[in-house]
Amino acid sequence: MSASPSYVLKVLADDGSLVRRFLLAPGEHTVGSASDADIHLEAAGLSRRHARLRVLADGGVVIADLGSKNGTLVAGRRVREIAVSGITVVAFGSVKALLQPADAAQERVLLEPPAGESKPPRGEGPAAVGHGLTTDGLQPVERLAESLEELLLPMLLGLAGSVEETAQALVHRWIAELPLGRVEILRVPQEASRGEALVAAASTAQPVPKATVGLDVQGPGGWLLRLRAPGSAALGALIPLFRLALSLLALGEERPRRHMKTSGTVEPSAPPSPQPAGLSPETSRLYRQTGKVARGDVPVLILGESGSGKEVLARWVHARSRRARGPFLAVNCAALPRELLEAELFGIEKGVATGVEARPGLLERGSGGTVFLDEVGDMAAETQAKVLRVLESTSLYRVGGRAPVAIDVRFVAATNRDLETLVEEGGFRRDLYHRLAAFEVKLPPLRERRAEIPSLAAQFFHREIEKSGVASPGITRAALGALVRYAWPGNIREMQNEIAKATLLLERGEALDLQHLSERVRRPPDGGTGSPAAALTLEETVLRAEREAFAVALAAAEGDAARAMELLGVSRTTWYRKLKELGLGEPG
Repeated sequence: MSASPSYVLKVLADDGSLVRRFLLAPGEHTVGSASDADIHLEAAGLSRRHARLRVLADGGVVIADLGSKNGTLVAGRRVREIAVSGITVVAFGSVKALLQPADAAQERVLLEPPAGESKPPRGEGPAAVGHGLTTDGLQPVERLAESLEELLLPMLLGLAGSVEETAQALVHRWIAELPLGRVEILRVPQEASRGEALVAAASTAQPVPKATVGLDVQGPGGWLLRLRAPGSAALGALIPLFRLALSLLALGEERPRRHMKTSGTVEPSAPPSPQPAGLSPETSRLYRQTGKVARGDVPVLILGESGSGKEVLARWVHARSRRARGPFLAVNCAALPRELLEAELFGIEKGVATGVEARPGLLERGSGGTVFLDEVGDMAAETQAKVLRVLESTSLYRVGGRAPVAIDVRFVAATNRDLETLVEEGGFRRDLYHRLAAFEVKLPPLRERRAEIPSLAAQFFHREIEKSGVASPGITRAALGALVRYAWPGNIREMQNEIAKATLLLERGEALDLQHLSERVRRPPDGGTGSPAAALTLEETVLRAEREAFAVALAAAEGDAARAMELLGVSRTTWYRKLKELGLGEPG
């Protein structure tokens, strides 16, 4: 593209997440399904030559429909030709998109660094801000941009809750991504003095470190973003991104956030439920696929090792479903004896035993919501038969009851056992397995998702220092390397407990370092069983250093091999040879 782009067209999925991004230089750009269209899109209902975007050199865009069958819509209204400027919601038939200005600063923040621009030095300490590495080892600019797309665009399309709820979610997402002292998003009416009408605020530590840099970013509609962070000149590089966020919040106030039910009544839509932050590309794809199934009512079976995040995914399925405003009730099928589990699930009638009062079970109380059956592989055979009956008839009998009770719940089940093997061995009913596994998803263990470890470490770290009230600059690179190297047999649950313990050992102002981690986490991947003399050999020392460097690069690059090679300064041949030698495998 010869001229500098002056607009960006973002093509969005139904849930508002970004699908593709096009840079538009001044001039004409055709949109359509034809292979030679400037903006080539493959979607049902899109004409070969659907629309034309004429980007003007002095600002603004002229949008013209080219006689398409399903029309071109701007802000929900079908148009033949219209001139627009600023941020505009466009639809080409069923394809939703966002058209917005892209100056050089926004381009650098939201897209890619301009060619030939030297990258700022990456800070060794965890307090690096702006273009430096955060404590989770990922680029904050890129991750803040992802937050914009995941949280603000659904609101802009009317798929999310209130602007205030979105601002709240945005602040808490950003405070987890940047080692800032405090982030505030304010809505200041014209008649109010600055600082009133606080919408959202969060802090990494209490109290905020004294040595901070203050930054106020103004936006349209009385929006103000206020930052307090450790001193860093690079903080100003984020200003265009913050201004864009405030502009989208202001625009979101003007758009409807309600939907029509089939009965004709109007109800507020459910608040958005973005994916957890910091997922690897593979896990993110798994979440997206599961999110599509979440819109229906089919049972979901989640497989994975203990502590791998099965309940987190189950709650996300509930939050993405039409039952999101209903209850989410969970029961551990392995934690209760058969009789107690059945009473907990199905309820019990009065008089079944001395002193027993009638009470409904989870399946009754969960009406209109989701019931999560954790460790379903440990359920007794008799209970399996009763759960199968509920799935088939959508009704149940309380323990000791004779009258059927109608229920309306969505089942999500999880287990760390191999259900297929259990079925073959007769330990689990085949018919119940196929009922529960209408959609089956397998969560990989944390050792196969090492790219997520830095983000999880930062998330748990910020949560724990907020609980304890101890101010800390962050996690050292050495400690992060140890966390990435460790195999985590207990998965995410073990890691959460490890960070919680390490944080309690911190003194005020101290960074979380190797000495705060348990010995098993600090121990080299070989288990440290070699003799002290062997551990001190030059070969072993170099091997450990290489393994740590490659592991951290894998995490920081989020599975992008090219970016990891760039971080390490190695060739493609060396990269793959070393991955094999170090036993780290290939990204993805």
